[in-house]
Amino acid sequence: MPAMDAQRFCVIPLTIQKEGEDLYVIGSVDLGDFYQFPEQGVKILNMLEVGDTAFAIKSRFAVDGAETLDVDGFVDQLASIGFIYPEEERQSIQPQTLADTRTRRRVFSLDQRIANAIFSTPALLCYLATVAYSFGSAIRDPELRINFSAFYTETNRTPLLLLIAVLSLTRVVLHELGHMIALARHGIKSEYGVGNRLWDIVAEADLTGLLMLPKSQRYFPMLAGMLVDVLCMSLFTIILQLLLHYGPPRFAVQVVQACVLEAMLSIAWQFNIFVKTDIYYILCNYFSSPDLDKDARAYLNNILYLVTLGRFGNRAVTANFRNLMVLRVFSLIWLFGRILSLLILVGVFLPTIWRYIESASRLLRAESASFWIACDMITYASITLSFLAVGMYVWLKQR
Repeated sequence: MPAMDAQRFCVIPLTIQKEGEDLYVIGSVDLGDFYQFPEQGVKILNMLEVGDTAFAIKSRFAVDGAETLDVDGFVDQLASIGFIYPEEERQSIQPQTLADTRTRRRVFSLDQRIANAIFSTPALLCYLATVAYSFGSAIRDPELRINFSAFYTETNRTPLLLLIAVLSLTRVVLHELGHMIALARHGIKSEYGVGNRLWDIVAEADLTGLLMLPKSQRYFPMLAGMLVDVLCMSLFTIILQLLLHYGPPRFAVQVVQACVLEAMLSIAWQFNIFVKTDIYYILCNYFSSPDLDKDARAYLNNILYLVTLGRFGNRAVTANFRNLMVLRVFSLIWLFGRILSLLILVGVFLPTIWRYIESASRLLRAESASFWIACDMITYASITLSFLAVGMYVWLKQR
């Protein structure tokens, strides 16, 4: 008998959640790893946990006469991802798990009682009342409605940009905290980091632990960030109402109007599902597809491979794709969204910044030039291009 067949294993603590017919999500919160396995995979894990060897498992499946997974390959996979260890290494599992956890990013932890209080029913009713008040005020007073020109100003471009950037960053942090606090209600820790969506640098919360919850309980933590955005937008509208009532400088009013517009655009951004937004993860959860983005890349690469007769792309086994119709629709959205984003970047964003630079250059050459206005325009364009350059560098490096 091969040594592997006679090996006994110990299984680390795992969570198992049923996703659909013959499909389970199995993972470890400590390791931050979750995988989809068929029902037979769960059975093999349970047999390993009670001390069965690979040989015993194969013998039992052979007696049952059912088609089975490649038991040896599956056991190797479980060992490689750290879900099982040889029995003789049992004593080292916990220290190893802790060591792996320490090497990860900063972990966000909040007392479960505080998290429950933040998203308790009375608190949610207060948030709803705030949103309803601001929405009703905007209906009655046109000046409180979204000003789609709030980002544009003839003067003070740099101060406006910097103030919007600071306030936007604060809202982004609150958005991600919304996700993490909603997850903390279930006693699950999460992580905070920085990533990118195409060439845009974004803050992101790693909510991998969400997968230990039943499918129906994952939606609120996924939506909590957008709830925070709506609340921020409402609070900015109320602040704008106070500013207009007491008559402060027009620049202060424009800053708040710009914050309202930025919050609204952030909510709209979440519907760009081709770049892994909150709505993207909601769809993945609904269709029990852990990574539609990854599947779409493989699917499109397979089409490219077939169309070019193997010159480009990579062959993929389409039989491995679940819910092929959903994948085809998402792949079209994924492709169209990225092409459109690139066209907007090249055809709208970059030409607009270039016009700012040209205008500043003409001002500096003119006899009646305003040196400070020209400097303001150049600084504004430079800061904007710097954000783009950093994001583009990160994106291209990943490619």
